[in-house]
Amino acid sequence: MTRAYTMPKKIKQTENWETLAKFVGVDYHKRSSLVSIGDAEANCLLQNRIPNDEAAIRELFQRLPAGTPCAIESCRGYEWLIDLLTDIGIKVHVANARGVKLIAQTRCKTDKVDSRVLMELLAKGFLPTCYQPTAAERSLRERLRWRAQLVRTCTKFKNMVHALLDKENKGFESPFSVKGRKRLSEVELLADRAELVGEHLNVIDFFDNVLGNESAWIRSLTAELPEASLLKTVPGVGDIVSLMFIAEVGDVSRFRNASAVSAFLGLVPSVYSSGEKHRTGRITKMGCRLLRWLLIQSAWQAIKKSDGLRARFNKISRRTGKRKAIVAIARKLAEICYRVLKDRTVFDEKKWALG
Repeated sequence: MTRAYTMPKKIKQTENWETLAKFVGVDYHKRSSLVSIGDAEANCLLQNRIPNDEAAIRELFQRLPAGTPCAIESCRGYEWLIDLLTDIGIKVHVANARGVKLIAQTRCKTDKVDSRVLMELLAKGFLPTCYQPTAAERSLRERLRWRAQLVRTCTKFKNMVHALLDKENKGFESPFSVKGRKRLSEVELLADRAELVGEHLNVIDFFDNVLGNESAWIRSLTAELPEASLLKTVPGVGDIVSLMFIAEVGDVSRFRNASAVSAFLGLVPSVYSSGEKHRTGRITKMGCRLLRWLLIQSAWQAIKKSDGLRARFNKISRRTGKRKAIVAIARKLAEICYRVLKDRTVFDEKKWALG
């Protein structure tokens, strides 16, 4: 029988809370955090808003026993707090924000309620948690996501140049290649527009230079990491995809099977089942959107390099169309990458039933 979560009773402040404290919930904000401390029965002993200052946080949490469980909802910019509490000796559990919302919806949403709910969910074993990446994984994620943002911004400026050329019907393909740049320098535009195109090209050159440095760093890091070398044996998987998979998925041993990785990345279809009704919908699109997009792009390359994956793609596309088929190949690539890392072995198509 499934247990149901119920909202807490009225809070009681207790003077000797330090001796009774067993669980902590933290509602984190940019400048301050609301802390709820509870006993073994999840009764709230103390609620206190503290500034996000290392000294203030240490003063409060060092009064708790070492290893006290603490729940913090996953949010933006909270990593430093996790590191600090871990250093103090607090056992931090990162709550899945979406899961908490589904379990403990309430009409009254305040910081006090949020922090108390986190504490109680942790105490009663209801807290839906999410993976805590290592410091190295966090650093790699940030660097790769930054590179992706550089690419998007550079592409935006290139599209602006195309738009400026089209305004005088002088646009052409590949104006940013070596030959394209030479041709672009010979295009006659209105003086103001020509000046604006030149400014755009200066910005594009800057981004291209930074991206060139990032590409060199990626090649160097990929050569150093044995996990990346293993992933690159998978058809369609290159330097960026291999590093992104390592950064976003993290420790593959935390997944019970390959299908769990596909679900983590949002590559599985949503399911509705009630009574005799059963239907599937679009993919859930959970997890990292960038990695999901990269896997789909890699899937197009994979069907060109792998006979088995190409046969699988053709079989599915005849039934559902190419768009759904390529997503299925991306899902298969994610599962293959999981097995390659878990088994610590290179990809061998002969051992896989891909067709």
